[in-house]
Amino acid sequence: MQIRILDAATVGRIAAGEVVERPSSVVKELMENAIDAGATSITVEMRGGGIDYLRVTDNGCGIEPTQVRLAFENHATSKLQNAEQLDDIRTLGFRGEALPSIASVSHVEMTTRARGQQTGVKLNIDGGQDLRVREAGCPEGTTIVVKDLFYNIPVRRAFLKKPGYEGGLVSDTVSKMILGNPGVSVRFINNGTNAFHSFGDGKLRHAVFAVYGKETAEKMVEVDAAEGGARLYGLIGVGELAKSTRAHQSFFINRRAVRCAVLSKALEEVCRSRVTIGMYPMCALNLVIPPASVNVNVHPNKLEVRFKDEMTMRAVAERLLASAFEGERVLQIGSDQPAPQAITRTAEVREIISAPSYGRGLVETPAAPADSDSPAARDDEKARPAQTGTSARRGEKPVQMDVFRRVMDEEMKKLGSTAGHQLREDASAAMPETASPRVAREIPMSSLARPVEPEQKPAPAAGTGEAASADPQPAKPALPEYRIIGVLMRTYILIEANDALIMIDQHAAHERLQYEKFMAQLEAGRGSQQLLTPIVLHLSGREMALIRDNLDVLSDAGYTVEPFGEMDIQVRAVPYILGKAELKPAFMDTLEALYRLKSATIDAKRLEVATMACKSAVKGGDALTEMEIRSLVEKMMETGAPPTCPHGRPVMKSISRRELEKMFKRIQ
Repeated sequence: MQIRILDAATVGRIAAGEVVERPSSVVKELMENAIDAGATSITVEMRGGGIDYLRVTDNGCGIEPTQVRLAFENHATSKLQNAEQLDDIRTLGFRGEALPSIASVSHVEMTTRARGQQTGVKLNIDGGQDLRVREAGCPEGTTIVVKDLFYNIPVRRAFLKKPGYEGGLVSDTVSKMILGNPGVSVRFINNGTNAFHSFGDGKLRHAVFAVYGKETAEKMVEVDAAEGGARLYGLIGVGELAKSTRAHQSFFINRRAVRCAVLSKALEEVCRSRVTIGMYPMCALNLVIPPASVNVNVHPNKLEVRFKDEMTMRAVAERLLASAFEGERVLQIGSDQPAPQAITRTAEVREIISAPSYGRGLVETPAAPADSDSPAARDDEKARPAQTGTSARRGEKPVQMDVFRRVMDEEMKKLGSTAGHQLREDASAAMPETASPRVAREIPMSSLARPVEPEQKPAPAAGTGEAASADPQPAKPALPEYRIIGVLMRTYILIEANDALIMIDQHAAHERLQYEKFMAQLEAGRGSQQLLTPIVLHLSGREMALIRDNLDVLSDAGYTVEPFGEMDIQVRAVPYILGKAELKPAFMDTLEALYRLKSATIDAKRLEVATMACKSAVKGGDALTEMEIRSLVEKMMETGAPPTCPHGRPVMKSISRRELEKMFKRIQ
């Protein structure tokens, strides 16, 4: 078989097949060249899905007249001088293949004028042949028009999708360039219609607004954190913003749009319980790292990258992403942040604040009652509106314990829920002999807080010597003011707070709190429960040796095992984090799988914890007393966790007063 050298036209077409797959590939290459040229404004126009016509115009530095022909030679580039620079690439393009590859499979017309030049240059080239250059008048910058893509390769053109589909891919490419370069104003025109226009003011949230709209831009969570030589910044969309595919995950490494499984997995791990099962978080994230720590030269389209240490990079990314959710609460009624401002399509776009705004209310503390006969007291009593929230019931007389227990007994008879029954028993046990409704409200459910110590003494009265000598107790932070309206369908708790109606799914809320408690026990190594009567087991010599060699493994798994003779042991505690309480048969099976327990993945443990939290939480339909509702609500405001259940379902929904008034046509 004879070996021959291919002609230049064939070589050009082969090279084009690596760089130019479809119209979106052309747009990506031309926009990257424009950004590398220092453009602050780019216009992309498309007709026929980009197959028939594409135009990219920028206000960059342009090309010198003497170098216009050289720009269409293979492997010609202004961004790379030598091989050593491949380890320190700071531009989006560097291969020098884009223009000649595009020109070899289409009709190309380029008009360019370098800064400082009086006139520009116009160039035409067809299928990589017959290059023609002449002087022309044009503004500073470069305009490239690509017509009839793959006109000279019918097979490649036949494999393109319909214009609507190809146009959608072009739109996605332009969107990613906007998100990756918020400092560049980009206008996208599709078949004569202005599809979208970014502001180019350098603010990522405004770029998201241009691409996805106002509602999405307001709700996305901001992240900006650094560790070592890496910085990760951008916006994350969870909850209602989650999507059914990963198509809305935009990752950039040093401003280069890439497909990055490392960042995608890190994001989904951090947002696991913040999105519904089967959904994926959306994002626009830019990772800034030293160029030498990532290889961007592993794919002809530069869409894939490789890190020197992927495991370390994923761990760092997870820590940086987790910082975006620090300080969140299961229920956040109050906030120190200002209200989100309106976004308008004007030159001066206001800054968007991601977090919703609520006025911070303070819980009223019991005060010494004023003289009821004084004029001030009478005026205050007339002026004070009827309340049932956290600020109500000042000065009420204490309720005796027998009255409280009678009320609790009546409520327990109405309840068929085991979880609710246990909550009432624990609340009653923690109740002091004399308590006011105000005090009763502050006693949390046992599943949500630590039990009261048996030896705990009531706090001495203020002003006594004992109070002066006692150690000062840290003051509980004031909680925002709210009012319980009631429970809808025995499932949804309705609360009024800060001119908003808040609806809470009691099962999802309690499930999240239970999950956080169990996970904390697991991480602290307390994922076990003591048995009322220890299990005594008679073992064989092999089994005794196995236990002696793996006592640390059993302890980590949640078992407390002690010797009880030559060939006997007693088991005093068993794990409940890894499943239900295991008794004798299950423990014998465990002996055969000690190494499996040791290597149990965190995902498996997390799944079991979520299942356990779900089963132990109050259910929809369980009747809760007002005391239990208040305890649940206040624990939600104190617990730092996502406002979703472990399976990603929302815990609460809020409707503002403005939304209600618009609903009833009180305002427009």
